[in-house]
Amino acid sequence: MIDYARITVKAGDGGDGAGSFHHIKGKRRGKADGGSGGNGGNVYCQATFNLNTLEPYRFVKDYNAWDGQRGAPNLRKGANGEDLVLKVPVGTMVKVQSAKFKVQSEEPKFSRDKLSTSDIDFDLASEGDKILVARGGQGGRGNAYLRDEYGRRPLSGEKGELGESVNLILELKLIADVGLIGLPNSGKSTLLAALAAAKPAIAPYPFTTLEPNLGVLNKSSKSIKGTKSTKSLEEWKETLGTRGTHEARDTLVLADIPGLIEGASAGKGLGDLFLRHVERTKILLHLIDLATNSEKFADYQTIRNELTTYSKDLPAHSGLKPSGSKTGGHGLVKKREIIVLTKSDLVSKEKAKLTVELFKAKKKRVVLISCVSQEGLKELAEMLFKLKES
Repeated sequence: MIDYARITVKAGDGGDGAGSFHHIKGKRRGKADGGSGGNGGNVYCQATFNLNTLEPYRFVKDYNAWDGQRGAPNLRKGANGEDLVLKVPVGTMVKVQSAKFKVQSEEPKFSRDKLSTSDIDFDLASEGDKILVARGGQGGRGNAYLRDEYGRRPLSGEKGELGESVNLILELKLIADVGLIGLPNSGKSTLLAALAAAKPAIAPYPFTTLEPNLGVLNKSSKSIKGTKSTKSLEEWKETLGTRGTHEARDTLVLADIPGLIEGASAGKGLGDLFLRHVERTKILLHLIDLATNSEKFADYQTIRNELTTYSKDLPAHSGLKPSGSKTGGHGLVKKREIIVLTKSDLVSKEKAKLTVELFKAKKKRVVLISCVSQEGLKELAEMLFKLKES
């Protein structure tokens, strides 16, 4: 999955103004009639559900809008340059580095009288969100619109302004209700396959999941084996922008995040490469494998420590739609959480019961499940929808 890209965009230059004089027989020069140049095209980023990854920006790194045309005699204005609209997936964070900017929306929070030269993050979290990332240069005035202090017209027009050239960092964060986290081989992909309409790669070795997977859990199903949505994931993504519909209220989108290990925040294993995808989720499912010989609460603490370390490094976002809480990334460790004890069919009932009591004593929400026997899956699904509605 391509979920991170660095690109450079260049807005169009303004066209030069024309230097021209009306021809009058017997006179050296008539009245100045040079037209102004056209404005350069702007560069925008716009969110769309028609893209799932940042794959289009993997190899092509430079993008240019059209320049404005130069002015012409007889007061003819040059044509404006065509704008360039870069389409990105819904959920993309756009960081504009060292650029002036403004937001284009129904109720803009920034306008041209509020400029900045510092880096800024914009969160394109809804279909159609659009921001201006590079402004085209203004066209130069023709000599018909110029004169000196004595009223004389110059022989040439103004030069057009250069368009802005900026660096952009594009970072995709999946739009999902529930994030599945845990150590490698804790059963995240198996649970996603059991609950939702997804077919992730599943194998008994660490780091089977190399990229996030999405699935859809339908509330109306009467049994867990029937909880798979009849919609394809692509069809569901088209409805994500209409969260007020009955179908959206009765459906949960789950994201399976590749396994974390101790030291992930420092780059070990797969590192924190994919943790950005759980920043938007409302609920975290923390999966713990009962079949291992490790201390279960220590396993839990390992992942929580990595989430805490990752969260401390996250800035508070500003822009079109801020991401995270008002305190920045700290909202990641404060999300509602369910402890899911997996593979209960591989351990004794006594061991499973003691582990459940251990987490309940810590005042944690805990569910015991087995994807093989279907134990606890219905209870887990009901708990998820109850938390979503609360």
